[in-house]
Amino acid sequence: MVKAVFFDIDGTLLDHGRGGVMPDSTKRSLHVLRDKGVKLFVATGRFPAMVTFMEAMFPFDGYVTMNGQLVVLADGSVIHRLGHHPEDIRCLDAVSRQKGFPSLIIEEDAYFYTVPSPEIDRHFISGHLLPPGRAYDPARLAEHPVLQFLIYSPEDLPALDALEHIEITSAGGSIFDIIPKTGGKQVGIRAAAEYFHIQREEVMVFGDGDNDAQMLRWAGTGVAMGNGTESAKSAACYITSPVGQDGIEKALRHFHVL
Repeated sequence: MVKAVFFDIDGTLLDHGRGGVMPDSTKRSLHVLRDKGVKLFVATGRFPAMVTFMEAMFPFDGYVTMNGQLVVLADGSVIHRLGHHPEDIRCLDAVSRQKGFPSLIIEEDAYFYTVPSPEIDRHFISGHLLPPGRAYDPARLAEHPVLQFLIYSPEDLPALDALEHIEITSAGGSIFDIIPKTGGKQVGIRAAAEYFHIQREEVMVFGDGDNDAQMLRWAGTGVAMGNGTESAKSAACYITSPVGQDGIEKALRHFHVL
């Protein structure tokens, strides 16, 4: 029996082929699941300030953000937090500046750039947020753990291979999310499930990107969208229709959750 469902945002809950809207079939499904008592979460690579708009679409029970680094309930309670190893952040910051890779460093309540860039500005403007106005100061690490490090680069990142505590993932495009090796969406999802006393076999997840692969493998039921990447599809136990073709509703009916 499925007791909790976690959804990626872009390409899963939202159909960007139709301007970033949530399909009507998905909205109906969410309301039916809520009436059945199923816990409903977002699981995204976005940081919290870029997720709040989802509240107007549906009252989710909580949000697994920053690719699993921070899990926040609907009432604002934080139930999971995982910061980067400080030495990795110092090295990432130095490499970013040396190579000229624009990067975004995100703490729980603040964000900074390493190298200013129009790409970062566009990213924030697209989320209706003010771009970061200050460069990062590594001295902050003493009191402010870094939860997310984003590098905006069209290139491979071989200079980071020597860092032992990190993994590189991406939802697509040229934004790379550097996460701790002990992190990932599946870690945040597990924390949320444990908080509500839900077993792994009772968890269902939906995703479409490379950064969804680990959670798709971990969950009792992992569903990849038809518009997903090959990495997401190969990690899932089921591939449904694309987001714009009622993919979420069809998968929920396939597994008799609806």
